[in-house]
Amino acid sequence: MNKIAVFSVGAALMAGVVWGAEVNLVKNGGFEEEQKVNTEQQQPYVELLARFVDIEQGEFVAMPVGWTPNVSDGWLKGQASALRYVRGEPGKDVHGGTRALMISSKNHAAVMDGRVAVESERIPGQPSLKLNGPNRFSIYAKGTGNLMVYAYTYDKRGLNIYGKVKSSPDKFVLTDTWTKCEGTIEFTGPEVGYCILVIAAGNGAATIDDAELFGE
Repeated sequence: MNKIAVFSVGAALMAGVVWGAEVNLVKNGGFEEEQKVNTEQQQPYVELLARFVDIEQGEFVAMPVGWTPNVSDGWLKGQASALRYVRGEPGKDVHGGTRALMISSKNHAAVMDGRVAVESERIPGQPSLKLNGPNRFSIYAKGTGNLMVYAYTYDKRGLNIYGKVKSSPDKFVLTDTWTKCEGTIEFTGPEVGYCILVIAAGNGAATIDDAELFGE
């Protein structure tokens, strides 16, 4: 085999490795990047306050970039819900870095990340989740009650579609020790084109950090 042929095969193999490498699609999974929000005037925080959710009030309240509480998924009035952007010591208050997020509710409360593409075939240079097959996630958490990790699904037009996703396991039972919660998200309909990662607390308080959702 001549040098040109060897180079071509080597380049193809290297490209295949790059294209197939796992990539964390959660942009602010460690909650380190923050922004200032006016929780007394900006949604969804105004709605949370109206439901008596315990959140910091003010014009310049620090919140993690990219993460939003979904008032249509839990956060019911009278459930002693709370949302706290935690700053603390690694290995104690937070898992890594200096920041984490605490969600609590006697019932259910969810926060969501940004939109991620779901593709049936790998597109070079455009990491996405697999339509056909499981997609791995991991997150560190501690607290009480249950932690749930799942996804909202949308078609290619951005319209919400329901019942087209399966998360395994469906919940994690939390303790007061930082634990790596790992599982998979799998899509069950060919029409799924996008998804949004969701992390929720149920019947307790969950402090979460270092979230990862792996695409290719």
